[in-house]
Amino acid sequence: MVLQSKQVSPLPIGPGGNNVLKSKMNDTNTKLTMLTTQADANTVYDPPVPKPLTEQKIEPFCSSDDSIASLVAAIGCLMIVYGIAAK
Repeated sequence: MVLQSKQVSPLPIGPGGNNVLKSKMNDTNTKLTMLTTQADANTVYDPPVPKPLTEQKIEPFCSSDDSIASLVAAIGCLMIVYGIAAK
């Protein structure tokens, strides 16, 4: 494995100075860059993803039954008509 250096992307927070908030943001940005680089380097040693034993079956969360949708729409229309008539 060849190690590659990675430069920290500068934050657009203005020029230097002794601002505590800017220092904390730059330290956090440096730590995030180091963690991202370490995570990328760790993937070199990960084993390959195993093949699934069975074929993946994707089922929709809601069935495509239109009768429920039309029933809800009819109840909604009846409620609107009742609201108008009840005034």
